[in-house]
Amino acid sequence: MMRIDGAGVELKQTGAAADKLKEKKLRKACHDFEALMLKQLLTTMRKSIPKDGIFGGGYSSDMYQSMGDDALAQDMAKGRGMGLGDSLYRQLSRGPQSIVHRYNQDKKI
Repeated sequence: MMRIDGAGVELKQTGAAADKLKEKKLRKACHDFEALMLKQLLTTMRKSIPKDGIFGGGYSSDMYQSMGDDALAQDMAKGRGMGLGDSLYRQLSRGPQSIVHRYNQDKKI
């Protein structure tokens, strides 16, 4: 008779690897969302600054400024960022049942 004890361990490792991959993808998505929100914030704040003088604007200036805002937002979101990505990750990593449960609990009040 043949023993296949090692196969179960490999399946567990594969499941753990899949969970790690899902966690990594979720963290990246939350980080990217935080960077997107920061870029939107920077773009909106920049619109409040009047354009005048020698650097009055134009298409190339706007494009360069947008690229700079994007790079700044990515840099700001690195590591701990402003906390939006971490908070979003904690909320989403609990799973959909906890969100639905919390929603239902809020409606009962």
